[in-house]
Amino acid sequence: MELELLISRINLNYTCLKLQVSIEDIKTKHPNRTDLISSMEQSLHEIKKAMVVYDTLEKEFRVTRQINFDLQHINLELKQDVKDLKKIIEFNNAEL
Repeated sequence: MELELLISRINLNYTCLKLQVSIEDIKTKHPNRTDLISSMEQSLHEIKKAMVVYDTLEKEFRVTRQINFDLQHINLELKQDVKDLKKIIEFNNAEL
């Protein structure tokens, strides 16, 4: 999962960079193509917004994963406590 997150982040950054370079290239070579430039700038803006959302979701994922790990650890400890208490009960019942 970590590798997939890293690859996704790299791909988003790379796409953003390619689009920025393309916009600058078109502005330089074809400044009269304002329709194309405007459309590409809008796409760049949308990709940057998507990157912000991706960052937020990635942080939330990491926090949730840590919480899940912590809860699994607590659950295992509680299961062990239950086993120990069952043994104590069995021992006490055997003494009666």
